[in-house]
Amino acid sequence: MIRLYVDSLLLLAGSTFILDLVTLWAVRQIGGAGAPKARSGPRLAAGAGLSTAVFVAMASLAQAGLVSLTSGVSILAAAAGAGASLILAFPGMSVRGAVTAFVYRSLLTALAGGAATAAYSFTAGNPAASFIAAIATVGVVAEAGWGAVHRGIRDGLFVVPVDIDFGADRVSVQALIDTGNRLRDPASGNPVIIVEYGAIESALPWQVRAALAKSDDDFMARARAVAGSTWSSRFRAVPYSSVGREKGMMVGFRPDRVRVADGRRMVTTSRAVVCVHTSALCPGGNYRALVNPDILTVA
Repeated sequence: MIRLYVDSLLLLAGSTFILDLVTLWAVRQIGGAGAPKARSGPRLAAGAGLSTAVFVAMASLAQAGLVSLTSGVSILAAAAGAGASLILAFPGMSVRGAVTAFVYRSLLTALAGGAATAAYSFTAGNPAASFIAAIATVGVVAEAGWGAVHRGIRDGLFVVPVDIDFGADRVSVQALIDTGNRLRDPASGNPVIIVEYGAIESALPWQVRAALAKSDDDFMARARAVAGSTWSSRFRAVPYSSVGREKGMMVGFRPDRVRVADGRRMVTTSRAVVCVHTSALCPGGNYRALVNPDILTVA
């Protein structure tokens, strides 16, 4: 006779749903290139409900003695449920974004499981403490950031080739799709690409080069130099804030076209502003530009 303990399954379903919902929220918080953008709560709940239903179904079969939760079939079913729930929660993702979101969610789930196991041992088998530890771990990671792990994954997956055209001149550079760069031109609302001076120098008029090669602090001198050059119509002033500087202004230019290789597709747009930064953006030299991810959606 097959016995199913409904009360334990309901408890499992409730706790799994909450953990899946928090995990999907964390994936949304971390974001990425072509990865989840801000989505509504109902979509996150639907995604969590789908993955929970798959897990509870497999747990029911395991409780009935029909499958093992450690079998290949169970693992494949869980992976398929997790993938389907991501698609439901974050529709329209690119292939790169879907893979990235799946990796993030897998890492978050593993971290939550490790925290729950440690709490369970430390509290002599208190399930409530295990559950709280799992949820808290996911929340802390999402809010505090990935640290070195996140940077390593980000630099590997989110560094893409970018071409910037100014008339007949083209600047080709490796760029980081930076979720921390939300700068926009206040006049046009177009998203900003920050490029190292050395990477864009060859395309600049000589008057602009002379001004930009100096310190970042003298914005007015730069603005006057640009105003007297052939690029005066391209000039944009973009306010920004950074560590050590609450308010600053960056010199920006309107390009004729920007092309970003986003996974398997090429995104082309003229709705962008290129700001020049005199210091290195990546100490290791892996990239020389920071792309506002909104550029991938304005094309």
